[in-house]
Amino acid sequence: MEPRKNGYLSSVDYVTAIAAVLASGFGLMLVYSATYSRLTDGKVITSDVRSMLVSVAMGFIIAIVISNIDYEIISKYWPLIAAGCVGLMVFTMFFGVAPSARQDARSWLDLKVFYFQPSELLKVGFIISFSYHLDRVKENINRLKTIALLVAHGMVPIALVIATGDAGSALIFLLMFIGMLFFAKVNIGYFAAGICALIVGFAIAWRTGIIGGIQRERITALFYPEQYADTLYQQTNGKIALGSGGLLGQGFLNGTMTQSGSVPENENDMVLTVAGEEFGYLGAMTVILLLLVLIIRMITNGLKARDNVGYLMCSGIAVMLFAQMFINIGMELSWLPCIGITLPLFSAGGSSSLCIYIALGIGMSVYRFSKAQSKSLFYT
Repeated sequence: MEPRKNGYLSSVDYVTAIAAVLASGFGLMLVYSATYSRLTDGKVITSDVRSMLVSVAMGFIIAIVISNIDYEIISKYWPLIAAGCVGLMVFTMFFGVAPSARQDARSWLDLKVFYFQPSELLKVGFIISFSYHLDRVKENINRLKTIALLVAHGMVPIALVIATGDAGSALIFLLMFIGMLFFAKVNIGYFAAGICALIVGFAIAWRTGIIGGIQRERITALFYPEQYADTLYQQTNGKIALGSGGLLGQGFLNGTMTQSGSVPENENDMVLTVAGEEFGYLGAMTVILLLLVLIIRMITNGLKARDNVGYLMCSGIAVMLFAQMFINIGMELSWLPCIGITLPLFSAGGSSSLCIYIALGIGMSVYRFSKAQSKSLFYT
């Protein structure tokens, strides 16, 4: 039988817990510095820092609680979880609020205490429901009918976030969908067909003006930067700030461009520029390495999972983190257009941090209960 002494402490995924806390701690420092110049009337912290601090604390507690619940139980409640997430998104479509600069993006709910973005929770719900779906059809995963139903499943969250005006999150969901299909070992031919369909769809959307306005301008600006200097203002200044820190940086709260507010949204989309300017190359690399630790850990947990559902859940979490990190860094380096994607656990935004901790809690549950079963089998 499995020994019970110190059973809980011996089954905690300390790598995930410690890496997440370190990332959040560093993120809080970066957001504090990015908003430091806005402090007025003797305030100690801004609302962004306060919201992030509360969300991280709540998220960590929730992650620990979730890690004590068998992930198989969580997966079996996927209909309720999916219905709740979809219901929140539909509610947001009618009663959501938008930032002053983007009145077309009604993606937030005003909870009075803080603003909540339901699409962040929808990511977790999608990982749970899609993992269960993929597991149920694993024996027939490459049949055309199966793929068609999986595509229909994947299009639901994408359609919902587009309906609220959040094109950036739609891209994250698309990458999550593709990534989870890859980890589920779908035939490579379907990916080739999907890529061709995306290229054709993008071309049609471009020619017909579906992709228009500021979105079209941001894409065009990457190829003609001299003609779109105003459009690239945020990214251009971000790259200058990112590179001006050298190896060790200008020092905490001493970043010239960070403290002057020269990089718009540097507490959100452009938070890596704060790390680069004030903590240098080493600081920016620390941000990336902490995220890579979490991504690799989720993949490792999935590979060691006791069943396919656990493997797929951890794979989905890893894809989500990687997609957000890749797109955010791509935006900051002007490799990709600026589409409002935050850097996981580092950018301001209570909804993002809270929901990422919920996802990590599921990954920690996979680790704990898979490890417990392997021990049970060993001692039997």
